[in-house]
Amino acid sequence: MIETTQKPDIFAADERSKAIFQQAFSRSGLRPGKHGWGSLQTWTDLPKEVERPVLVVWMLDELTPETVKRLRSHQGVADRYTMFLLFQGSLPSRAVADRVAWLNVRNEERVFFVAEDGEKEVALAERLLLALDHADDENRIVDAWWEGARLVVASPSREGFRKLRVPLEKLPALQRLPENQRREFEIDEEGMFLHWPGGDLHLGWEQFEYAVDKAASLKARQQTEAFNQAYGAAIRNLRREKGLRQSDIKGLTPRQVGRIESGHRATLSALQELARSHGLSIDEYMEELAKGLTPGR
Repeated sequence: MIETTQKPDIFAADERSKAIFQQAFSRSGLRPGKHGWGSLQTWTDLPKEVERPVLVVWMLDELTPETVKRLRSHQGVADRYTMFLLFQGSLPSRAVADRVAWLNVRNEERVFFVAEDGEKEVALAERLLLALDHADDENRIVDAWWEGARLVVASPSREGFRKLRVPLEKLPALQRLPENQRREFEIDEEGMFLHWPGGDLHLGWEQFEYAVDKAASLKARQQTEAFNQAYGAAIRNLRREKGLRQSDIKGLTPRQVGRIESGHRATLSALQELARSHGLSIDEYMEELAKGLTPGR
């Protein structure tokens, strides 16, 4: 797999794909050209030779053998470093395999499909842009779904789409949820975690990776990350002990509280809001958290 710190150029091969990404850029606050982003290309201004990685975005019903041939005429675009994001649109599922065969993509990390749903298409594109913009910092979740008793989570990098297939048996917190609640989850708008409203449960990429391969996950983690995980758990436990819901924390949204509790660094201002909602001073609150970090409590 290619190693690069460059963000990929985005080539929207048809007008509908381009419109989805333009809307996603607008909602995410990112802009083509900012922080190294290449502009959304068109067939007329796509250069013959491409040096940067390329993310090709395509509506499957706009993909034909002729357009694939046209794409391959641009050196570097159709090589093994290209990523494909394919929107199913109105194309029936039985026709998808033909289009994949035309692309001749054999590595599943290089291609990702999006089912038809206008609003979700834009939301996924937005998470993708944010994930690629922070690819050096952390894994973010662009999409997730159930395959039988396995939860699949996907995270984009600048070289491909990583997928973790996590058996339910590896996720005890999810096992405890009723089946109907287990299937109902939300993806954080920034891709930081999955949220199960029925169980007040948040799980991020790191937790899924740990469930699949504990040794590899632990090796990849830094000490500060481990501390943040423990600190987040202490914050969650104290909140529950006080009988507070995430929505009871004034000054923070439930999503922000969920991020902190799932292991993301809590700022001083966030800790002050948490302390205030617990009826404690910041010093008292931090003392309580310190007790929660003590083994055996």
